[in-house]
Amino acid sequence: MHPNRRQIIGWTLAASLAPMLGLSTAHAQADWPRRTLKVVVPYPAGGTADAMGRLVAHKLGKAFPKVSVVVENISGGATVPGALAVMREPADGHTVFLASDNTLNINHWLLKDPRYDGDKDFTPITVLNTYPHWLIVNGQGPYKQLNDLVQAIRAKPGRVSISVNTIGGAAYLALDNWRRENGLNFEIVPYRGSPPAVADLIGGHIDAHVDVVGSSVAHARSGRVLPVAVLQTSPLKEFPKAVPQSDLDPKALHVQSNLSVVVRSGTPQPIIDRIYEVLKAGARDEDFTKTMQLLSLDTVLLEPAKAKEFLLQETRRYGALVDKSGLEKQ
Repeated sequence: MHPNRRQIIGWTLAASLAPMLGLSTAHAQADWPRRTLKVVVPYPAGGTADAMGRLVAHKLGKAFPKVSVVVENISGGATVPGALAVMREPADGHTVFLASDNTLNINHWLLKDPRYDGDKDFTPITVLNTYPHWLIVNGQGPYKQLNDLVQAIRAKPGRVSISVNTIGGAAYLALDNWRRENGLNFEIVPYRGSPPAVADLIGGHIDAHVDVVGSSVAHARSGRVLPVAVLQTSPLKEFPKAVPQSDLDPKALHVQSNLSVVVRSGTPQPIIDRIYEVLKAGARDEDFTKTMQLLSLDTVLLEPAKAKEFLLQETRRYGALVDKSGLEKQ
């Protein structure tokens, strides 16, 4: 079949535009950044995500000293206001977003109308770090190991309480799955963040708490709380008595929680790659490694394509957990 005249014109036009498009992309990359870079953190100032957002901003500022880099905290609303603020910015890489599992993977399943799609509307630069979680009890209380707590749950069905920092988050879904897989009957108590939950744990008002390690590590070091399980496969050197929970065991209390750096979809790939290289190089700096150690975080830094693949898998995984939990969309 011979090509018709319209096809020939189309091929000719495409061939003539290809070099121009290549130059345009290269020029955009060479000319970037052209204005202030913004790092949006959908949580209040002072928390772990905020600290990581400021670390990302510092690395961008060091790499691009000719432009300003600012951190904008847009908290509340299950991180939706922060996500929508990023969606209103141009897809040109000048606004990056510190996004958690709730933002990218869970809101899709728990909110009736989040007004964005985490998989479609954002493109990952990298999965920056994981949040190690642990199960802590009162340091002066009756439980000295995980099995003590489990035995109490079985002996007093429905009367033992374990708290989490928010309903429907990674910790809640993991705790609910552990309860169901092991036939345990206890109350899951949601709090608005770690400080009030840990205060109630120390005060004897709840029996245990699932928390990000960095949020309560100071209390663990002082002996006011006791970690009885670390909710990941790897143990914590500082707390060897906290029993690791294997991600291969369906009955284990395992929490996989991540913080990612993303941009609006449509951002040119060369700019995405450039930001990734800045963060990858910055992770070798002493201030980065010290911050990770201080906050008890694990560096990941997946490259963009692998980060995209991983986060799509996480959306599917959380979908299954939400479905089993019976939580209704709000």
